[in-house]
Amino acid sequence: MNPFLQSLGGKLAERWVTTLVLPGALFVAAVVCAVRLGHRRALDVVRVGNEVVAAFPRLPVAVVVVGLLLGAAAAAFVAQALGGVAQAVWVRPWRGPAGWVGRPVVAVRRWWFDRVAARAGVDPVPVYRPQRVTWIGERFRLLDSRVAAQYQGLRLGPLWPRLWLLVPESARLPVQGAEVRFQGAATVFGWGVLYLALGCRWYPAAVVGLGVAVVGWHRARGAARAVTDLIEATVDTHLDVLTTALGQPLPPTGLTPDLAARLNDRFAKGG
Repeated sequence: MNPFLQSLGGKLAERWVTTLVLPGALFVAAVVCAVRLGHRRALDVVRVGNEVVAAFPRLPVAVVVVGLLLGAAAAAFVAQALGGVAQAVWVRPWRGPAGWVGRPVVAVRRWWFDRVAARAGVDPVPVYRPQRVTWIGERFRLLDSRVAAQYQGLRLGPLWPRLWLLVPESARLPVQGAEVRFQGAATVFGWGVLYLALGCRWYPAAVVGLGVAVVGWHRARGAARAVTDLIEATVDTHLDVLTTALGQPLPPTGLTPDLAARLNDRFAKGG
């Protein structure tokens, strides 16, 4: 047990350093540069380095280390919180005042969708027309629509947690990995937002922040595509496992409308 605990502790410490301390320490260094340089002497980083070297002997090492760790951890937690906000903006429908802002964006996305469909000579299914502000949100919305279209109106929301309890570990790992990548990409985007905010004081931070935010957004799109594809694939390959466990195995011809309706009613508890 001791070697296992030591190995686990080492992995946790390594992850803590790579995900919190290092990015946070870089941001703390950027904050110091922003405070000492501003826009007018933005690129005089050597001056800041000399000031830090000159001030270091006058400060206790413990105070410097604790201050750096606390600042790095605080910045990392803020970046993760901003990443959580970004996920909500990307995935969830915009309501209230945000919905008013999002309507013109949805209208433009629908116009472009119809234009592409007309050029291809395709008459798209109405439910597939864009209804969300973001591409990522549309991917998750279409996931539910595609499952309902394929499986006689079966609702993915109530179905998924029950199916997840039954699928083997080998099927869970790819989905979990894609979800971790999506969350990590959102955190990267959160770091970008932090640097963009710091750019109000020190413009090099805005340049870095814009690049980091674009990288995080691009990674989030790829991870969202992987998550939705894997969830749909899990339903396709393991739906019979769930129906058999519920005592209603799939007919040879596939899921019937009656069985789909009974499953929806059972999952919703008649509500």
